[in-house]
Amino acid sequence: MMATMENDVLIQFGKGKKTELKKGGRAVIYQRVSSKEQEDGFSPETQLERCYEWADKHGYEVAKCFEGEHESAKSDTNRKRFNAMLKYVKDKKNKIDAVVVYSTSRFSRTGTKSFSIVDELEEKGVTVYSATSDYDARTPEGKMTQGLELLIARRSNAINSQTVKDNGAKALRDGRWIQAPPRGYDMKTTKKQQTITVNADGELIRKAFAMKVNENLTNEEVRVRMKAMGLDLNKQRWSSIFRNIFYAGYFAHPFLQGDVIRGPHEPLVSLDDFLKVNNIILKSHTRGYETKTDKAYAPLLGVIRCPHCGHNLTASLSTKMRKRFGRDIGYYVCSRKGCKCNASTKKVNGAFEGWLETLSVPHRELLEAQLTRTLPILNKNSQDEVASIKVNLTKKENEIERIEYNLATAPTPKIQETCSKMLAKAEAERDEILRELEDKDKSILNLDEYVQNGLNLRDNMLKLWQIANLAHKRQLQNLAFPDGIIWNKETDDIEPLSKNEFLFTWGLKSGSYEEKENGQTVVSDDLSALAPPRGLEPRTP
Repeated sequence: MMATMENDVLIQFGKGKKTELKKGGRAVIYQRVSSKEQEDGFSPETQLERCYEWADKHGYEVAKCFEGEHESAKSDTNRKRFNAMLKYVKDKKNKIDAVVVYSTSRFSRTGTKSFSIVDELEEKGVTVYSATSDYDARTPEGKMTQGLELLIARRSNAINSQTVKDNGAKALRDGRWIQAPPRGYDMKTTKKQQTITVNADGELIRKAFAMKVNENLTNEEVRVRMKAMGLDLNKQRWSSIFRNIFYAGYFAHPFLQGDVIRGPHEPLVSLDDFLKVNNIILKSHTRGYETKTDKAYAPLLGVIRCPHCGHNLTASLSTKMRKRFGRDIGYYVCSRKGCKCNASTKKVNGAFEGWLETLSVPHRELLEAQLTRTLPILNKNSQDEVASIKVNLTKKENEIERIEYNLATAPTPKIQETCSKMLAKAEAERDEILRELEDKDKSILNLDEYVQNGLNLRDNMLKLWQIANLAHKRQLQNLAFPDGIIWNKETDDIEPLSKNEFLFTWGLKSGSYEEKENGQTVVSDDLSALAPPRGLEPRTP
């Protein structure tokens, strides 16, 4: 009796309160099936039935059920229903005590990252329960078991993810594309085979690549011309297309871990031209930004740069001068903040024409003779490559003959099918070798035409530039000054950041080539000044 009275007196000085595990309350059910393949083992009906049974057995009223299919637990932040459930549970007015899931793996597969979610819910008086487990997650032993299950779910998710990546990489290396093809291709896939074909959009994309290579158009100019032809894509989409090596006949995918492999599909652009397009894009981007060039009064847009800060100049018409003189007067202007550089388009264009006027060929017959001797030497690598391609072609044709013999003598339908697949693959590889050989042969056989085109171009640069449209003007000025130009206001002169050596080389070095004919070694320094620059390749028939 005395002990009871003493306890009644002392209890007023106690701290905290006795922890009692509450029984029953209000709960929500969260149901998840991540893919159709999992429905056999974790069907939506099975999950819900088991969760409702658990809630009823333990005295919980189900306030709301968050159900639906195909929501991955790989990342908690990307699950819309999962986050909607958390928001509902955390709202005090809903008075939720528990979240019931079919199994802990259905709640999350992010491992330690999910611990913080469970802890946050626990602080709000909400416990996560597994309907297929018999522990109480509110006890120390139950918390440990729940943590282990979350880690095991994370490990299982990592194994499944790696399996998907490994299988995807194998399929890609076997020549099977594993997602929707890029714009311009149609794809049909069965368990046995896959076919990727070029559609109508693909033919237009093929032309767009040709425009970039042959006319050096900006993405905006390509967009406008393609829209007129029926393919309406924005400039950013064209930028993505021009950077996608799939169009050059190759596979690039994250599952390949940085590797790029040849695909079985038809390319829309050769690899060489694909690389040229990307070099053009890279060059335009390193100049600061890609400038709109649809202004006839400012043909040097995209080439001319500010003499003070180095950024590309823009162009505009002066409203003040229009009011004063009653006509449009254009200016090249630096739009960079704090830079007030501007120059009359008339003066700058005139200075550029002055540069072009100086491009004439002294002693044309001597330069023509020297180039005729130089180019075969400079083209030796291509000749060696052609020889290697021909050797490879012979090997491939021999391989095809062996496969055809095996196919004709195959004893079973299964072996016949295997041989047929091998034959189709070998013939496709043979055709690719033939295309490469044809391209190389063209570059070697047209050297005389190359020389004449180059000399004629150099003799008529000013005339060609004056009569050309904007796109061709850009080709010519980029050919002469590949890295851009600066107009010097003090001297009223053009200062190139780099020059096309073919157009600006005056010295003739014929002696070394006569030495070559006499059996002496050619000095490489003598060849460099006459080496054909990028952008002046031989014309093909």
